[in-house]
Amino acid sequence: MQQRTNDQKLAMIVVGLTLGLLVGLQVRTLGLQRSGMGASRVNVLVERLLRAQDEIERLREEVDKLRQQISDYEKAMTEGRAATQRMAAELNNLRVLAGLTKVRGPGVIVWLTDAPKPSLPEDPSSGIVHDTDLLILVNELKNAGAEAIAINNQRIVSTTAIRCVGNLITVNGVTISPPYEVSAVGDPNKLKEALMMPNGVVAQLSALGITVKIYQHQDVIIPSLSVTPKLELARPSER
Repeated sequence: MQQRTNDQKLAMIVVGLTLGLLVGLQVRTLGLQRSGMGASRVNVLVERLLRAQDEIERLREEVDKLRQQISDYEKAMTEGRAATQRMAAELNNLRVLAGLTKVRGPGVIVWLTDAPKPSLPEDPSSGIVHDTDLLILVNELKNAGAEAIAINNQRIVSTTAIRCVGNLITVNGVTISPPYEVSAVGDPNKLKEALMMPNGVVAQLSALGITVKIYQHQDVIIPSLSVTPKLELARPSER
């Protein structure tokens, strides 16, 4: 009986030790599993962080490219506006030179008319204003820096013809009659000095009895061409 009791106690001890060992092994196994799960999760987070950093760097490069493109566009727009402004200014200058637009500015108005009677009795036309007189007057104004000229509201341009037709003078094919009014935009002092120089055009006309008066103004208006010349044979050339 005593022996049986001892065997039972021994069996219980062995069972207890076995259960304790099994429990310990289970706890250790769970701990290792948990430890493994934590390491795996950390690896996943690290991998995601690295991918996020790469994406941020890519986005930064994309932003830099976009900023450079915007800068290039703004520069191109600025240069384009400047080029457009230069072209517009050049076009305006060409329109003025071609007489296609009315202009105004400081300048002079020269008024002249035929002499009351011939200065030379043997030459009845000696006191009359001729086309050549107007041509000389216009040339003097041009040489003095006149930027726009008109005779009796007829704009003078490179194609303008000033000529006598019988006893009449035509400008741009339009007949004009005395008194003649020559308007010019430019430096008023320089224009007047050029006309009034010794033995100049005014002196020569005055010597023939032709009345010449020069008025300086700060606002002289020069009209545009009343008749636009047509080109029939001339055409642009690339060489």
